[in-house]
Amino acid sequence: MTIAKAQNTKPIQHLAMIACVSKDLGLGNNGELLWHIPEDMKFFRKTTSGGIVVMGRKTFESIGHSLPKRRNIVLSRREVKSDRVEWCSSIEEVVKILQETDEPKFIIGGASLYEAFLPYIETLYLTEVNAKKPADTYFPKWDRSQFQAQKLQSDSYEDVEYQIIKYTKKG
Repeated sequence: MTIAKAQNTKPIQHLAMIACVSKDLGLGNNGELLWHIPEDMKFFRKTTSGGIVVMGRKTFESIGHSLPKRRNIVLSRREVKSDRVEWCSSIEEVVKILQETDEPKFIIGGASLYEAFLPYIETLYLTEVNAKKPADTYFPKWDRSQFQAQKLQSDSYEDVEYQIIKYTKKG
């Protein structure tokens, strides 16, 4: 699904994206994440707990349930009926909800949501895996020069190196 970008795109306070990507920005293949790194999953849970998570329908279906200890919003043209999930049918609806709260907010996928919300974010948390796998879904290209990078963690899993980087928008 392609999601149209909203018009006036100014950053939304406390809005972040969080993703795990391969060297070529690969996110997933056939509806599955490329990487299942325990420390990355732990970082995701710790970082997003207590906040709002926004995802597309396919991401929600791949997870299979709402994420506990978070307000779950699913953006989809088709209605999503599930316990503990709020359904929004337009990016404008989501933007309005996100602008009305001071809670931490996270875009957690998929690719079209990452692309649509990139202009709004203050922070980007990327687990960057130093390897490639076949992918059919990619994180959008973005201008790293607009962000300040802070390495939060560096390690390896199953002989593949990765690092968790916090990118904060400059200015």
